Amino acid sequence: MDERILLAGAGGQGALTIGKFIAELLMSKHRVTWFPSYGAEVRGGTAHCHVVISDDEIANPVVEEATALLMMNQPSYLRFRQRLQSDGVLVTNSSMIVLDPPTPASVVVEVAASELASKMGDIRVANMIMLGALNQVKPLMTVDELNGMVDKVLGTSPSKARISDLNKQAFLVGQKEAAVEL
Repeated sequence: MDERILLAGAGGQGALTIGKFIAELLMSKHRVTWFPSYGAEVRGGTAHCHVVISDDEIANPVVEEATALLMMNQPSYLRFRQRLQSDGVLVTNSSMIVLDPPTPASVVVEVAASELASKMGDIRVANMIMLGALNQVKPLMTVDELNGMVDKVLGTSPSKARISDLNKQAFLVGQKEAAVEL
């Protein structure tokens, strides 16, 4: 495996969280680095992270040429679109991104993640919708693996059950939306 994924959005949109989910889920099978950037960006600027997954040693955790971009908002798209390989995968939150200027990609998946999350009752699950969409195009994890990670991170107590279940549902919504796009 050789994947170089760059995930970005406004601080608080959860791009770093889903990058961490990917890294933690795959570290038992491959070599993985997760390199976050969340300095001043936490206050609403572009927060991003680099996830490199490889069967070989990883010499550089910074994604210069991405095999996949997952973009949550327009400033992130404009900042990172040039890093996508021409044969790469672009997954965008079409609720917040207009592909202007376009970027070369072999696969472009536009998912209205913010809109779908609002309809689900909690805008905070937009990131999980995006993760589901990415996973549909680039199968990185099984649904069971993702569900286990959500339980690990959010807990399984009755007080956390609603948000945990909503995150799991959001992942499935993202997969379904991406399947329709393809």
